[in-house]
Amino acid sequence: MLIDPYHKDWLVYLTERNASLPDNANLMLLLDGAFVPGLFRRFGDEYRPILLFESLPGCSEETKDVSPFVVQFDALNKSSLGILSHCSGWPMVSAVATYESAEQLSARLAAWCVVEIDAQRFNFRFPDTRRLPAIFEALTPQQRTEFAGNAISWAYVGRDGQWQNLSIESAPSATNPVEQARLDDQQFATLVADSEADEVWVRLLDRGIESGLLPSQRHAVLSNGLRIVDAAGADMSTKLSWCAHCIGTYVDDDIEMLRTRFALWFHQQSRNDDEALHHTV
Repeated sequence: MLIDPYHKDWLVYLTERNASLPDNANLMLLLDGAFVPGLFRRFGDEYRPILLFESLPGCSEETKDVSPFVVQFDALNKSSLGILSHCSGWPMVSAVATYESAEQLSARLAAWCVVEIDAQRFNFRFPDTRRLPAIFEALTPQQRTEFAGNAISWAYVGRDGQWQNLSIESAPSATNPVEQARLDDQQFATLVADSEADEVWVRLLDRGIESGLLPSQRHAVLSNGLRIVDAAGADMSTKLSWCAHCIGTYVDDDIEMLRTRFALWFHQQSRNDDEALHHTV
């Protein structure tokens, strides 16, 4: 699992939010099929899940199985609530309260599945709720309006398995979907930096590093450790060794204390390297 197990009452939020909606508003679920391939097929034709990737050229059956999709929430259908239980532990659930229909919201979001950066196109992983907060923060105010339309609220299950909210400013009326979403180099750099802790964890796993921490705790430890080691301009080997040390000792989140610990750790590493070199010579 990539995030903490969902809070035991996570579905209660959906029921209560749906019941509190103003007239003519709907509660739409955005689900990232990449984490539970084929999940959309379990909803059945009566729910008519709309796949965002279907609008992309060359969409195959395999592509459909990992596509993000939109489905309207129905608190009365117990089978749909059972289907959602398969999402726990995966960063894949957003709940969007909006005046748009499922078709309108899907058309809006499909335009953001691929973004253009410096004349190159990239898969934009906004349905992944680990990426969503930084993505939304990196967008310009105009882009946020184009992305969210007239959404009343946008909640997502965060790394701690509980509902979090984007800072939505509801537009009085929905803007038309963009034809081609574009980001500048600074926005791209911001998003690359946001994914670093997750990428480092994958590399540590490849090294056989294990952790008994919850995913949210592990991410916090790695994020703080990277904040220190990146500021020091360390190379990748040092960065991975330091992050492994942080995971192994579960360092606290006092940044000043962590900075001191890094200096001591780095000094000891340098001594060990010097001694190893001396014995080799």
